Amino acid sequence: MNLQTLALLVRKDLHLMRRPLAAYVMAAAVATALVGCGRTSSSARSLGLSLALNVLIGVSFHVMMGTVHGERERKTLAFVLSLPATPRDVGLAKVLSAFLIFLIPSLVAVGPLMLMAPETAGWGLYACLLGAWLCVFAVVLATGVVTESIGATIGALIGLLFVGGNWALQVAPRSAAVARAVAAIARGSAPALLATFAVEATAIGAIVTTMVWLQGRKTSFV
Repeated sequence: MNLQTLALLVRKDLHLMRRPLAAYVMAAAVATALVGCGRTSSSARSLGLSLALNVLIGVSFHVMMGTVHGERERKTLAFVLSLPATPRDVGLAKVLSAFLIFLIPSLVAVGPLMLMAPETAGWGLYACLLGAWLCVFAVVLATGVVTESIGATIGALIGLLFVGGNWALQVAPRSAAVARAVAAIARGSAPALLATFAVEATAIGAIVTTMVWLQGRKTSFV
């Protein structure tokens, strides 16, 4: 693995996405300000929470289309081909840059919300929800990097969000174990939080490892 080339590829993606990234950060900051005003205005708080959720969804889509599937559209593939990089290097660089682009506005939106609106569920539940979203994001990102197919990427995202999400919303509320776990996390129970974070981190690590392994089996990324 060429670390210098890896850093160059990550910097290239961050540079190309600098304007959308700035826009998402600004939108996340507005969402945070609205939630802050929500102490005296419930409508402002609702609008802020809705905007924060839309930032998460919007940046998820934008990262996939911009960094993963945008090489040929932006005419930057020739630059990538000119570097001493393997498909594994390129895939890993995509993962690193995509996570950075996703996390920067997401932490601006979710991080302050955890501190400014603790009465809704507590900072632990917000953190766990962000971790769950990162798991979904990792699956969709890995699908896009490995398949290089917009259809497969959108299919994975829609399947996880709408099919898997709707199934979870119908099944989870009926589970006593899930209800106890959510209540423990909302109370700030350290064992429940640590266990949830460990599961989410393990899942993300397994997804990224599988993606890197699949990328390593490729002989070309053209």
